[in-house]
Amino acid sequence: MTLTPETPDAEKSTRSAVSSPPISDSKQPHSGQSDIFFAAVKTTRMPMIVTDPRQSDNPIVFCNEAFSFMTGYSEDEILGTNCRFLQGPETDRDVVAQIRAAIDRRDEIAVELLNYRKNGSTFWNALFVSPVYDDAGELVYFFSSQLDISRRREAEDALHEAQKMEAVGKLTGGIAHDFNNLLQVIIGYSDILEARVDQGDRSGRRAVEAIAAAAARGATLTQQLLAFARKQELRDRLLNFNQLIEDFRPILNRTAGDGVVLRQRLEENLWNCRIDPVQAEMALLNIVTNAREAIARTDHRGEITITTRNMIQSADQPEGPANLDAGEYVVVRVADDGPGIDAQIADKVFDPFFTTKEMGKGAGLGLAMVYGFMRQSGGLAAVEPSEAGGTALSLYFPRAAAGTSERRSVPVQPARSGGAERVLMVEDQDDVGDLGKSMLEDLGYDVVLTRSAREALDHLSRDSDFQLLFTDILMPGGMNGVALAQAVRRDYPRLGVLLTTGYADEAIDEGARSYELIRKPYRRAELNERIRAVLDRPGART
Repeated sequence: MTLTPETPDAEKSTRSAVSSPPISDSKQPHSGQSDIFFAAVKTTRMPMIVTDPRQSDNPIVFCNEAFSFMTGYSEDEILGTNCRFLQGPETDRDVVAQIRAAIDRRDEIAVELLNYRKNGSTFWNALFVSPVYDDAGELVYFFSSQLDISRRREAEDALHEAQKMEAVGKLTGGIAHDFNNLLQVIIGYSDILEARVDQGDRSGRRAVEAIAAAAARGATLTQQLLAFARKQELRDRLLNFNQLIEDFRPILNRTAGDGVVLRQRLEENLWNCRIDPVQAEMALLNIVTNAREAIARTDHRGEITITTRNMIQSADQPEGPANLDAGEYVVVRVADDGPGIDAQIADKVFDPFFTTKEMGKGAGLGLAMVYGFMRQSGGLAAVEPSEAGGTALSLYFPRAAAGTSERRSVPVQPARSGGAERVLMVEDQDDVGDLGKSMLEDLGYDVVLTRSAREALDHLSRDSDFQLLFTDILMPGGMNGVALAQAVRRDYPRLGVLLTTGYADEAIDEGARSYELIRKPYRRAELNERIRAVLDRPGART
């Protein structure tokens, strides 16, 4: 612990000599209340106490009203006791030992300590203790100031958690992007092999199908990782969460299972929010699944309650979590009456691959996906452990701004089976580029492969007779696929554009919204469908 910024320098003046008044009452430090020092301490808003080390167990002999108010104890309950009555099960014993050692040495000390109020609630206490000497240099009192810094500690913890999750998210997103490129090669070539393996070669077809199935599971895993990293594509629209819950209720009931009662308490005039309904349903499904499994660890019977309400988060007096920005929110709370979760691991439940389940029973990505989806949606997910049992998880969705309109997708014509058009492909990864070229040629297209946006533009300046630009979004060289697409749309307006990526970024995706997009890893048939959607659109060049 370090000296806290709230500790006034003036408190150090208590080390200077003061007159030692006679102690006529063990609960009073002096015979009258006229002494200017004690009069000032009595009236200050900062909680303060004085202890008498000359008495057995160094009891408190003076406290001001601010200390009584902070702890919830009356003056009669405080005076004559040792300060340890504020300690509890989660009080750091190492910090207590530091305080005891400083008192034995008669040194001043400043620490931060978790203390307990009379009602059992905890608060973080910025504690400053200093010895007080008389004119003869004899120790007569220990003076102690206190300060409830719980709000500051909560904000610091929330910031630390956010920084940790942001760092893990960036690492996870980068890994998932690279993994998607590897899966693209596996899935792509398995599709090519499947088309070429003889129908009578049953063992060969089974091998190809097994490769494709394993790769598909890997693709699902990367999508979960991207969800946590907030790098998935969200197709948000304006909706009311009460309606989403009502429509999704049959699936939630089946997920809860027999013996679990699913209840709902939905606020009547719930605000609308703008979110991806599919991802919202998956988030709700993951939470209910976790609640069901928690209940199953007891007697397999219990209740899950889904509650919705409107909430205004104030910067001055926040009602929600400390790290939730001020604003208007739709709150969706899912609570169960299972055994609960240990407060010591509550801050880990959103970490990727963290799970309390047995080996092989879960990947630990369900709540990580929920966390990523909420942050990408501009909101927050928070867990609420309870010592009395049961766990509640709350989702905070930003209220939709008034006057927002739906994003409408551009209608496309039904896809044809293939074509012989010329395609300019841009992919900086050699193996992915070679695969893409093979897939496109296998579909009948005439393909020219380039490795960067600049190389593609140079090629177009010499030969612009292409019907489609098929480009990756993330590329080195200072120009990404979106910027390339914008340049092509400006200089070659008749050239169709199809973008691809195994990664998602809000800034990039915003610029990519006006183009057709296919996510890696894609299948051979899906690629052809997206190409035809671009080339067969009314007004496209053929």
